[in-house]
Amino acid sequence: MMIPKSVAVVALGLISLTACTVTPASKPVAQQQKSVVALKVAEIDDLGPVVTDDKGFTLYRFDGDKPNESTCDGECAAAWPPATVAGENFTAEGVGKVGSIVRKDGSRQLTVDGIPQYRFAKDGKPGETKGQGLQGKWFVTGRNGERTRLAARTGVVAGLGAVLTNDAGLTLYRFDGDKPGESTCDGGCAEGWPPVYVEGEQPRVKGVDPKLLGTITREDGRKQLTVANWAQYTFKNDTKPGEARGVTVPKWFATATDGKKAQQNKAIALTSATVKDLGVVATDSGGMTLYRFDNDSANPPTSNCSGECAVQWPPALVDEGFQVQGVDPSLVGTIERDGRKQLTIAGSPQYLFSGDKVCGDANGQGVGGKWWATRADGSRAGR
Repeated sequence: MMIPKSVAVVALGLISLTACTVTPASKPVAQQQKSVVALKVAEIDDLGPVVTDDKGFTLYRFDGDKPNESTCDGECAAAWPPATVAGENFTAEGVGKVGSIVRKDGSRQLTVDGIPQYRFAKDGKPGETKGQGLQGKWFVTGRNGERTRLAARTGVVAGLGAVLTNDAGLTLYRFDGDKPGESTCDGGCAEGWPPVYVEGEQPRVKGVDPKLLGTITREDGRKQLTVANWAQYTFKNDTKPGEARGVTVPKWFATATDGKKAQQNKAIALTSATVKDLGVVATDSGGMTLYRFDNDSANPPTSNCSGECAVQWPPALVDEGFQVQGVDPSLVGTIERDGRKQLTIAGSPQYLFSGDKVCGDANGQGVGGKWWATRADGSRAGR
């Protein structure tokens, strides 16, 4: 069922939140030796070229480590198995500054630019990056050993809809005191509004048009992210995803996904955001992930979740006049449900999950082999 004429539509805003101790010596690799290949480079969507082990599994670096020193043992090493090699006779393809250290248990752990390398136990196949950004300390390793971090992704702020966030899900801002291509926020200003820095060769993003992105070089030589040529910042008083306390400060605005100023619009009921490793998915106005159910029908749109099912999976209900952002309005409709309207995307009825507690959660993904987060185009995420 299509959106009633009374439903206003917002123009699309998307193109699309332990140290678990050892100080061994580093051993440089003799690159000229003909030996087993221990490290390779793979291209990962949104992250670019990253380091993998010989089987193609993504490798990570830990901010709690020091050069040539691993601080991840015990339970930490169970979750983050060290990337090891049998002996010193190994090489790397496309990876710079490769070496190794000897761990406390006698095993030889690979290093890139002196930084110890790990796998993530929950990565089930090559190309997965489920460990990216965990605890704010674990990051996929770039080909020269640098942290591969997303400079920007998409999130949702109630009343503002879809906005840009940093890799931790904190809202990004632009400052009217700046000029295009120029930052005027230094000193005390930069303490309250930390610049968004770019690591690596170019900004990496999820759910954002890369053509909008650029960098400027600050006085300290570091590169600051720009979106639509405006310098980007976070706000020190925002502590978790979904907050945008900075919009109350004169001249500061949350950054919309097209680089413009995000404007208040409380009628938005459906938008989209980057959620974990699922990419851009549909969310409600508060950024809570929406799901679709394999037992439902999309043609005609029919919900088969009621009673106890609907307690665990509350239907996504909308009011007359609701607005849409970040999802193609032609895909959006409703069905009647107990005198209310349940949202549909591409015909599939939409639900929330009672096990999701904060925006960005996707704990319902794959439950029972029948529940899946909904992509912005209505398809199943992660399948």
